[in-house]
Amino acid sequence: MFYKHWKKIALAFTALFWAGCGDDSSSDSKELVACDLQQMCPEYGVAGYSCDDGFYGDDNGQNCTFIPAPTCSKYYQCEDNVTCWANEGDTVLNCSDKQDKDFSINENDFNSKYYVKENE
Repeated sequence: MFYKHWKKIALAFTALFWAGCGDDSSSDSKELVACDLQQMCPEYGVAGYSCDDGFYGDDNGQNCTFIPAPTCSKYYQCEDNVTCWANEGDTVLNCSDKQDKDFSINENDFNSKYYVKENE
């Protein structure tokens, strides 16, 4: 009985073996995850000095502290439920994943995993 159907049995085993083999080329190419970007910039604000005598403006040398002008912030909401934010000029983003675990990622690593969707 097996002699009569040996071709069908061999074909079935070949098909099972072939189905177990994966396409390794797909694991090398990583698709980037899309993110929405919201850039938040203050509408007003100036740099200056805050001094003990209440003077705000130029440094007059009386215990003054420089206050920088407010900067823009970037907020990313990604499709894998990761949110990241950074201030203008920062190269490290502060992120939170879908389990609310905080982590930091540098800008180059972020750009290798995510892309910003174009506004429609």
